[in-house]
Amino acid sequence: MILERNFKIFRSNYQAVLTRWSCVNYVRYKSSVEPKTKAYSHTILTPRTDFPTRSNNSQKEDVIKKAKFADLYQWQRANLTGPEFVLHDGPPYANGDLHMGHAVNKIIKDINNRSQVLQGNKVHYVPGWDCHGLPIELKALQKAKKTLNKTQLQNPVVIRDIARKFALETVEKQKASFKSWGVMADWENECYLTLNKSYVQNQLRKFYELYKMGLIYQALKPVYWSPSSRTALAEAELEYDPQFKSKEVYVTFPLESVPDAIQKLAPGKKLQAIIWTTTPWSLVGNRAICYNSTLHYSLVSLGGRSEDTLYVVSSGSVEQLGAILGVEVRRVTEFSGADLQSTTYRNKLLSRSFPLLPSSHVTEGKGTGLVHTAPAHGPEDFLVAREHGVDVECNVDEAGKYTGLDESLNGLYVLTEGQDAVIGRMGDDVIHQGTYVHSYPLDWRTKKPVLLRASCQWFIDTAALKDKAMKALDAISLHPPSTAPQHRAGLTALVQRRPYWCISRQRAWGAPLPVLYSGGEPLMDQRIIEHICDLIEARGADAWWTSVAADLLPADYVKEHNIDVSTVTKGQDIMDIWLDSGLSWSTLPRAANLYAEGVDQLTGWFQASLLTALPLTGKAPYESIFVHGFVVDENKRKMSKSIGNVVDPATIIHGGKNKHTEPAYGVDTLRWWVASHATQHSQIVISKKLLDDCQAEVIRIRNILKYLLGVISDLESDLFEEKPLLNYFDQYMVKESYDFLANINDNYNNYRYNQVTKSILYFISNKVSGLYCHCIKDRLYCSPKESNERISAQLTVHTILTVLAKSLGPILPHLVEEAWQYHPLGQDPFFFAQNLPVLAYQNVDSKLMDKVLDIKRDLCVEAKNETLRKLVAFVKVNATLYPELSRLNRTDGINDSVLCEILEVSSVHLEQVDNLEKEFEVEMSVSQKSQCLRCRKYNALDCSDKCLRCENVLINVI
Repeated sequence: MILERNFKIFRSNYQAVLTRWSCVNYVRYKSSVEPKTKAYSHTILTPRTDFPTRSNNSQKEDVIKKAKFADLYQWQRANLTGPEFVLHDGPPYANGDLHMGHAVNKIIKDINNRSQVLQGNKVHYVPGWDCHGLPIELKALQKAKKTLNKTQLQNPVVIRDIARKFALETVEKQKASFKSWGVMADWENECYLTLNKSYVQNQLRKFYELYKMGLIYQALKPVYWSPSSRTALAEAELEYDPQFKSKEVYVTFPLESVPDAIQKLAPGKKLQAIIWTTTPWSLVGNRAICYNSTLHYSLVSLGGRSEDTLYVVSSGSVEQLGAILGVEVRRVTEFSGADLQSTTYRNKLLSRSFPLLPSSHVTEGKGTGLVHTAPAHGPEDFLVAREHGVDVECNVDEAGKYTGLDESLNGLYVLTEGQDAVIGRMGDDVIHQGTYVHSYPLDWRTKKPVLLRASCQWFIDTAALKDKAMKALDAISLHPPSTAPQHRAGLTALVQRRPYWCISRQRAWGAPLPVLYSGGEPLMDQRIIEHICDLIEARGADAWWTSVAADLLPADYVKEHNIDVSTVTKGQDIMDIWLDSGLSWSTLPRAANLYAEGVDQLTGWFQASLLTALPLTGKAPYESIFVHGFVVDENKRKMSKSIGNVVDPATIIHGGKNKHTEPAYGVDTLRWWVASHATQHSQIVISKKLLDDCQAEVIRIRNILKYLLGVISDLESDLFEEKPLLNYFDQYMVKESYDFLANINDNYNNYRYNQVTKSILYFISNKVSGLYCHCIKDRLYCSPKESNERISAQLTVHTILTVLAKSLGPILPHLVEEAWQYHPLGQDPFFFAQNLPVLAYQNVDSKLMDKVLDIKRDLCVEAKNETLRKLVAFVKVNATLYPELSRLNRTDGINDSVLCEILEVSSVHLEQVDNLEKEFEVEMSVSQKSQCLRCRKYNALDCSDKCLRCENVLINVI
């Protein structure tokens, strides 16, 4: 093959010499040429490929099969030798259909993983699902109401069976979508589900390790409680209504024991404290009033009220109080907050006396500088009570109703009629009522208000982990850089102010909180945990509920502690699902390189993972965190069914009912939109215009791939062995391609996916299409098929195509694999192709090309609207630039010089001028030669309708 091709090249050059001699003699004896009317289009080597201009979803399904998407994860684990990259998958919730947030999250992760694979690195990525918790339980029960009776729906085992089936069905539906999006994973063999018995067993063991360290304990504390769901909630299970309307009241309490230092300031006067609260329902839980010893307080009189009574408020709140009450508030005297020590007051609602207590959490912002303190209903209140030995009493039940009070209050819902009843009981002591608009927590599923309510729960002592957590966060990198500072500050603040983590939930669907009780005291031992794990192995994950309490205790433990098993009871709580998913790091081979989730996980999974890994491993479970935002519509409104602006990923891919308003964009457009728009802002806008733009960009990419494939359709692998000579233009493009890929990989490795898409479009438009492909068309179409000129261009194009495939592959794997099926050298799928034959990096001077393109810009200005190929360029250059351009302007007399090819002119005449003010000057003139009817360049021989190169080609063709 090589000898044959070399012979053809020799014959071609020999024929060129003969053609020159023939033309000279032809002109000598013939005064005119024949009319130029012949057609030579059939001799042009135009691009040819069957790669389709457009694609549809059925073709994508075929691509997924042919390109072995399902095999790629295991293949790269077995074959790649680069450093392992561990990306841990935060488990999506198995409770319904997927939304755009899922698409953003999973595609971002897949872009990262595929970019690592194309760089030769091994990826560890095991997708998972969070399968427990209230939302799944409620949905499953709602679905089962039609077929089960009330007794069955209250049976934990029945509930768990229904919830498990619902979760597993949802997992399969979501998994199918993830596959169609092209997400690389071993979907059939390597997924973790928090409902799997092996996962639950591991979780129980980790629970005991934390307990043994003293980090898990049981206590009565105020926690977020959802009356609508009848369970405790974690911070991450709340969503806040910024326009929530609470009832605010200003209430007076008569002081009883008043220190002499204060009473002497107002002899003979009655003294009362004024407090402000937006939770008047909690006044039944009032056990103290807090003040700040460092503030100054005043005794004031209120206009319209008895002059025999003065009121205590902070000095800084006097003016504000007058404006709110609408009366004159006159300061009588002032004293130090420290003087309030040992003061008591009377709460007539409870007919009891309580103390005023010092606390630093009291400020002079909103309120009176005196804070109503209900230890059962506030974290600061609880801490103050614990510090001063005040009892914590909760008179609100699981349904959010009063209990343990008198008959007129018991059974009233605290946020409505109960609150009104309390205010009525306080009578004239309520000196002001109003509406206070503020941000208030709601149950993230029922969307109804929650309460802070003291209950006996299990907690993790996060305060004990705070210092370690702060130090660990300092060493973690956050991405993307546009939002990293605010997310770092937010995560740090959340961990800093979190005193404890309530991990018990009052539901049936979840991992059991493995505590047995004897005489009200918890029984905890490693042997008990291992025995429960053995039962789960034998009986399944429901073993805690299907076994009686006595069966859950190992015999040796019972004997050793002489336990009467008939008195043993088992706890009814499950573990917080954030503990479920927060322990998923323990399934990894090592700490993850990356966790990538939405901004909501700053309060959820990022914290849960950190606060469990630190005590159990001594370090954070991740090295880096990528935080993406929420998807919003073009008006930057959150996706909401009530608004009707929810966008379904399936609709983007397949189209909606109305194909005009909801066209089928395909998976390529969806993934390109994620890469282009979902990684740099806290709000990710999606709109028809953006999708239309993304689709147009994907079509541009598809078209350039089609053109490049057409150019190399007859490329053969042995051409790389011959090492063809590359001219400067080819060398330059090879260098530019490799430099481009290095920049692309740097952007991938730093999660700047939007920069990747911008760079790809720029490279295609300005380097590949607008420069190289445009200028080398003559070489590709009109040079001899097996000439060095054409082959060198083809090999350069192949190298460009391979680089483009590597840069596009992480974002558009379907498109790249589809294109690769039409590559003449594409035997294996692109992601499986190792050691692809490509041209080596060329170390050439790129700045010289900048000079040439500067000359071309001046030529275009000079030519105005005239076609460049008609013109002859006269270029004066200085002594420095002349030698370099001269090398580019060399020609063999048959083919254009490199300089002529890039400038796209008929010919170039260089002249060295030493005293030029600039590096170069250009002039133009119209070529005196006729147009070649084959290549359309203005360099036809005087004796022919063709140029010398085309004459030579046709002689060989004939």
